[in-house]
Amino acid sequence: MRDLILGESLEALIDHRGKTPAKLGSDFQADGVPVASAILVKNGRLDLSDARFVDSKTYARWMGVPTRAGDVLLTSEAPLGRVARVPSDEPLVLGQRLYGLRGREGILDSGYLYYALQTERVRSDLVGRSTGTTVFGIRQSSLRNIVIPAPSFEEQRSIAEVLGALDDKIAGNERVIASADQLATALMQQALVDRSVPLVEVAAVTMGSSPPGTSYNEDGTGMPFYQGVRDFGVRFPTRRVWTTEPVRTAAERDVLLSVRAPVGRTNVANEQLCLGRGVAGLRPRDGRSATLLHQVRAASSAWAPYEAEGTVFGSINKSQLESIEIPAIDPAAADVLEGQLHALEAQIASALAENVKLAAFRDELLPLLMSGKLRVKDIDATVLA
Repeated sequence: MRDLILGESLEALIDHRGKTPAKLGSDFQADGVPVASAILVKNGRLDLSDARFVDSKTYARWMGVPTRAGDVLLTSEAPLGRVARVPSDEPLVLGQRLYGLRGREGILDSGYLYYALQTERVRSDLVGRSTGTTVFGIRQSSLRNIVIPAPSFEEQRSIAEVLGALDDKIAGNERVIASADQLATALMQQALVDRSVPLVEVAAVTMGSSPPGTSYNEDGTGMPFYQGVRDFGVRFPTRRVWTTEPVRTAAERDVLLSVRAPVGRTNVANEQLCLGRGVAGLRPRDGRSATLLHQVRAASSAWAPYEAEGTVFGSINKSQLESIEIPAIDPAAADVLEGQLHALEAQIASALAENVKLAAFRDELLPLLMSGKLRVKDIDATVLA
């Protein structure tokens, strides 16, 4: 294991953080070449779904060095240190608060660099070299001095391949989840009839109530406790806080609904849990929990009026919630629909559970591989198959 100075180990460091279309005599367009910025770097990936665009002439003036598939993107500030990889060789503009990094062949593998930037050692170095009082950022001159611990180039590639295989599995499961969710939404739309019903007719509503603050803990003692959407996931909330004195609870498979801004977000209870003031529990009166979830989701426009209620944040009370009109379904299709939705929800739950295990395994391997305490050849190949 040796220490590489980042600036000496790069083929390219792309830095156009000060550029804007206006400075180049242009403006953003409705389509064209996407512009990547720091806010589009999320969870280790570049999400261009909300990207702005420039025309091809602006792209040519902006990007003297074009990006390549596999280049590493690093946010320079607000927040500092998020990473992603350029997904393809398609034209891409690097905009606000973003560096593009490409490792030098034979010295620093870009895939390895992507993971190295996520280790505690390198992140600490990055933060230590940052400047600012309220918003921390790193100048290019300081970034070039970041130290990257690295084995041989061949071992770097092997490490990136192992960790990348796990990330590819996670991404594959995310596509399964998205496809199942889209199919569930389509099935619900097909089953809807041209009328609505008050929520109270199809669900028993339990409004949350906060336990005494002295009962809260983060060491797993008592019952999981949720105050609002902060811990909501794709389908299930993530444990973070527990209470030893639960007041109002939800049972497994109850639908969870946010009743404080943002109002109307949903999750599903995957265990008995305590409901805080920002969450309500919905229990289907007919036992069709998957159907209730998607009925509530289909009523997305019903929550808009309550986003403006209250003095500061939107909210909805119990009587208002119970009177919310949600789309009704064809009674003749109810049993078949619940079976279909239940199967899709089980598929989503399985993929989410596997991703939790895969992410935990990846996060366990990352520091071991990066420190040299574990070699790729010592990993059981069956776990990556």
